[in-house]
Amino acid sequence: MEKKPRVIDHEFKEWNERMIQKYDPDAFHHHPNPLIRFIENKRVRSIFKMMNIEKEDWVIEIGCGAGNIIEKASTGILFGTDISPSILLKARSRLNQKAHLFLADAQNLPCKGQVFTKVICSEVLEHILEPSLALNEMSRILKDRGIAIVSIPNEPLINRLKNIFVRLRIFKWLFPKVPEKMNDEWHLHIYDLDGWLNLFKISFKVNGIRSVPFPWLPLRYVVHLERLE
Repeated sequence: MEKKPRVIDHEFKEWNERMIQKYDPDAFHHHPNPLIRFIENKRVRSIFKMMNIEKEDWVIEIGCGAGNIIEKASTGILFGTDISPSILLKARSRLNQKAHLFLADAQNLPCKGQVFTKVICSEVLEHILEPSLALNEMSRILKDRGIAIVSIPNEPLINRLKNIFVRLRIFKWLFPKVPEKMNDEWHLHIYDLDGWLNLFKISFKVNGIRSVPFPWLPLRYVVHLERLE
């Protein structure tokens, strides 16, 4: 299932800035709830286990936010990009000179084709106007047989669990400053796993999927994609 965008193109950047100020994705990595921190840490570890960055790899994180993920890379030539000027300021402060950072729209990257060997795109696609355009750009900038690691929320399951906590009247206590539904405000699209995979397969071969934090509790999926030749 897909939720149609509520934001039109020329308003997107301003709207995205408002969402960042309201929800602050950086804060989720340091959230007071230990369960949220645990899930975020598992997601980041899964990304790097599936990516296996080598020293000579050119790696870019699309939608790098405050740099919480790309800072964990232990090697490689690192880049990060985001559409938000304010969140990039946080990334520059966090990363110093570790990664080359630049402002850009994931749907229209100012990069030459076939530059990077590996791409990270984590919890980003559901927030942008046209996920298919971002995926096309990811494929375009990757070298032949380049790897993309994408993480996505399992929104139907998360919404069901959230609804249980809401009915028990403990949601606000457990998850302060977290929306009661995944499609509140910032999430422009809702897909189940099959919907995401169908979207990925237009530009990529799907080589593997990890469930985060556990196979029996797939709140997030981390997907290993290979660029089609």
